[in-house]
Amino acid sequence: MTDPIPSHAGALRPHPEAVHPYAAAPGAKTATEGPEVPGASTLKLLGGFRLVLDGVPVTVSPRAQRLLTVLVCLGRHAPRSTVANTLWPDNLSTRAHANLRTILYRLQRVCPGLVLSTTRDLWLSPELHVDVEHSRAMAIELLNTRPGAEPALLERVHWTDFAEDMLPEWDTSWLADHQFCYQRLRLDALERLSDLLVQEQMYGAAVQAALMVVQTDPLRDTAHEALIRAYVAQGNRNDAISHYRAYRRQLRDELGLEPAMAVGQMLWSDAA
Repeated sequence: MTDPIPSHAGALRPHPEAVHPYAAAPGAKTATEGPEVPGASTLKLLGGFRLVLDGVPVTVSPRAQRLLTVLVCLGRHAPRSTVANTLWPDNLSTRAHANLRTILYRLQRVCPGLVLSTTRDLWLSPELHVDVEHSRAMAIELLNTRPGAEPALLERVHWTDFAEDMLPEWDTSWLADHQFCYQRLRLDALERLSDLLVQEQMYGAAVQAALMVVQTDPLRDTAHEALIRAYVAQGNRNDAISHYRAYRRQLRDELGLEPAMAVGQMLWSDAA
């Protein structure tokens, strides 16, 4: 039995010394992110690590970054022992727990309330929005869309929501499975999104969604199938045929294989 979640009051606010030296004022617009929601606290793991508390970018140590990421991967809550053994699998248990206590102490000083703790368990603050959680939920919704619900869903989902992988620059053993699983989900969602956009005659966005999958996994048959389908629906048969031929050459050169029949079938059936 785990301890109850500690109570937490008030918005997450960084210690002044933890604020990034080039941070904009809370609520200021940036070129890539648009306006911050006033008081928003966000942990961004897609494309790279970034922490924003109360609308202000905050710098934390690499060890603190790993701690926060572990808690996200473990569903926001985990026993201290699980977190310590994940981060320091080669250390003695006592040493791993000592390392964890040090990180928690330092993190609490610069980001009060970001990680809630008891003697047994750790929680990520429920006030903290995590981008990968939001993206994962949207991907699952896309993959389970019921017939007739597509137009309403497409008003809330954009292909750029699935543009980036989870911490792509991190090469850490405990994170690798989470990175791989998220990437597979992201690519499945983009392919599904491309097909839905074709159905709604939004061909340009459909092409972009499929291209993103091809760029991430150049030897994925279903990605090329989605892209060719979008090109054909758009009326760009020349682009579709050129892409198919380039993919066939690449597959032959790298793997000695032919594309799956479905990849080129729509070209020839459409021509007939």
